[in-house]
Amino acid sequence: MRGRLHKRDHFGQQVDENHRIGNDMLLMDAESFWVVDDEPFIADATTAIFINHGTVDVSVNMKDYHIKGPCMIIYMEGMVVRQGPIGHGTGMDVIVISKQLTDNILSESNMYGQLRSQIMRDPVFPLTGQSKVTIAFNYLLWNMVQMKESPYRLEAARHMTLTLFYGFALSHPDRLKEKPLSRSENITEKFYQLVKENYKTERTVAYYADRLCITSKYLSQSVREATGKPALELIDDFVIAESKALLRSTDLTVEQISDSMGFMNQSLFGKYFKRVTGMSPRHYRDGNR
Repeated sequence: MRGRLHKRDHFGQQVDENHRIGNDMLLMDAESFWVVDDEPFIADATTAIFINHGTVDVSVNMKDYHIKGPCMIIYMEGMVVRQGPIGHGTGMDVIVISKQLTDNILSESNMYGQLRSQIMRDPVFPLTGQSKVTIAFNYLLWNMVQMKESPYRLEAARHMTLTLFYGFALSHPDRLKEKPLSRSENITEKFYQLVKENYKTERTVAYYADRLCITSKYLSQSVREATGKPALELIDDFVIAESKALLRSTDLTVEQISDSMGFMNQSLFGKYFKRVTGMSPRHYRDGNR
């Protein structure tokens, strides 16, 4: 049996050794990174995507974005991401940073809490007027990663990445100001955290509404107002993202996957999976092996 895979494993991909530092950092381009399959995945690493030119469509934590370069998108560990269409000829540089290295980098920053909070709220950073700086930064980082004989390669990359976070924070000072959340946004943020912690055992809007001490109707209205999408869709995204990863990337039986996802039996899992995806778990597995 192969190990369980809950998230998209970029570090497990075949990436040229000149474009990686072990399991700490990867440098990728559009062809190797941007997968358009309309399936959500749970980010397991910090990922900075520089859209140099062109367009991409992406959904992050239920919010849809149509992004035109130059722009930067940042995914952080735990975000639910669905990568959509990419414009013809779109160019991008991608930096994937392990959770361990991210925590190490940001622990040195007194902006850690603010940066993470703002990225979780809005992961898109316009780069208008900063294209030359972006090009220079990526050029230096790509060359540094290729210096495989240097004993200071990881340390230098770590400091450059910290500079990246500081630089964009300083370039967007308004992003660091604590902005009061609307009532709907506050409820949606708490809902998201609860779903992230409980989606394997609780899959009804009523459960989360009860935890938040509000009615299901009010929770649904609040989430739709904040994101434009129904509350149930976020729950389904978490459950289906992991279920598909297990079906696609492990040798666990459908019954074993059903158990691991907290369903009472395989039949209920099959009905749930088909309701959301339009196909049975076995059909999905057969088409993705």
